[in-house]
Amino acid sequence: MEPPSPWKRPNEVMQLHKLKRRKKALQERMKQPAPSTSNEPVATSQTVDLDFSRLINGDYGDKRKNPFSKNNSQATKKPKVEVESPLDESNDKTLFALLKLPAKLPQKPPQDLDTEKLSTFSNLLQKFTAEHSVEPQHIEKKYKYLPIDWALKTKIRLMSPKPFAWTSKLKASEEASGITGFVRCLDTTSSSSLDTSPRALFHQTCLYWQHPHLPWLQLFPRSSGKVAATSFMATNEDVKQALHREWTESFRSLFQLVRALHCPYFYVCANTFTVLFRAAGVCGVTEPCALIAPTSRGFRQALRQEDVEFTMPLRSDTKKRLSNSDEEKPKNSSFDSCYDTMDEGSRLDPPEGKEDDGSGDEDPDQFLSQLGLETEVIKKININQTRVTQTAESSVDSAAESLVFVRGADAQALFNFLLNCKSVVGPTGPLAGVPPTLLAPVAFHGGTLQALKVRENTVHSDSKKYYSIELRGPVLPTALHSLLRVLRDSSAATFSATCAHHAPSKAFSTPRAHTAPDDSSKENEPNAFSKAFNKENLSDCGISEDMLQHFCSPDPNLVTLLDSVKYNAEDDTYSW
Repeated sequence: MEPPSPWKRPNEVMQLHKLKRRKKALQERMKQPAPSTSNEPVATSQTVDLDFSRLINGDYGDKRKNPFSKNNSQATKKPKVEVESPLDESNDKTLFALLKLPAKLPQKPPQDLDTEKLSTFSNLLQKFTAEHSVEPQHIEKKYKYLPIDWALKTKIRLMSPKPFAWTSKLKASEEASGITGFVRCLDTTSSSSLDTSPRALFHQTCLYWQHPHLPWLQLFPRSSGKVAATSFMATNEDVKQALHREWTESFRSLFQLVRALHCPYFYVCANTFTVLFRAAGVCGVTEPCALIAPTSRGFRQALRQEDVEFTMPLRSDTKKRLSNSDEEKPKNSSFDSCYDTMDEGSRLDPPEGKEDDGSGDEDPDQFLSQLGLETEVIKKININQTRVTQTAESSVDSAAESLVFVRGADAQALFNFLLNCKSVVGPTGPLAGVPPTLLAPVAFHGGTLQALKVRENTVHSDSKKYYSIELRGPVLPTALHSLLRVLRDSSAATFSATCAHHAPSKAFSTPRAHTAPDDSSKENEPNAFSKAFNKENLSDCGISEDMLQHFCSPDPNLVTLLDSVKYNAEDDTYSW
């Protein structure tokens, strides 16, 4: 409900003015003594002769004055009708006589007006601010570390009240030192032969490796929903085969680097899904693993046909676990091995007097035919059951719950599946014939060295000036940590970072997505020993020692989705 406007219209002012004039005329009329014609005592209820013709006709004797005139003393007063103010006794008696009511009515005690419950602008504003304000405990939470966000970033905006130690025009030594430090995976902070200025370190954090690199196409992020003309590569078989051959070599090189613990992770960005491959030891998992999101029912069915065992850790029902090793149903069955639509207690029991021999090889169609059902009815039952099963499985398609977790030897099987899968390459659209995009923090065969696009700007907000830096491109998890660490060491000012995520990879930052349900049975080592063991094995993967110790931690609380991060220079802490 909007508060009443303080402005009045002319017709409203005139109505209020007429009501006041009528009220005054009525009070003067009541003050005149009534004529007595007899000596009889006055009764409790007497009849009052009133002449309302003048009031009805509007004849007040005086000429109506202009209420908006400056000389009018009544116009200066607020045209407000005191509805709740009581009239004098004569006016009350007259009204009671006209309405034929008793002379005295029970009067309610005056109540104080509760101004806090009024719908004024200030009260409504305070109520809205109290309901929509951020709780202070979330803002005041500060940490000495920065969590791991496995979701790819498409854009990061940095803002600070002080200028950043960065400029688009780099010196030759700064650009060369940044490229050398990134390509050789050197810790330039402890090296004396390279330029260790903040600009060189900042440039080093903006680099990444990518394959393929086609300058006329946008290969990240991939927008498969755009309606555009099909690329010429879709009709040229020689170009398609050459691209696929080079991509196969690059993909095999990256996977071998992950297996040899020389690359901590890499991404495969297809048109409809994204895959994250991680080396053994990252996030406390002692085997190589892979995460795929989002997935569809057809894609998961293709994985089962290739004997790739996987789980879906983000599903609420843990009993519905996807596994090709399920012995309850044959692999060539049309039913999903993990989506049982009937409970154990609701299945058909054998007829009375016939004991189960324990073989379990009885055909359900044969059992239904023994009950007297016709063949067409049995086919309808099977078709309906298949539809129910497919609907239950497809309910999580293209959602975060469709994330698939693969580990161990099945990661190798997934690599072979993606290597030979033709559906990873789109047949139509602007990216027709182009294989998926490979992104990695270390060099690999066929990889192209790329840099994020950096743009400087100044922002004025609330009469204050802020310095802004915007980075566009695929920002990897280790690049985000390195970037914020460089800014923290180079400037003593407080700054904030706002991130835009690649939508298909947001499910990777869910803590439950990084631990399989059977991790507790496979990893019995103490956390300290396992953490030190993983860090020692990944010492040559291209990550600094302090960052590697953070990425090898098995604590799931260290994984979260970072929308915005703030660095507090006063106490050297982060808040998000």
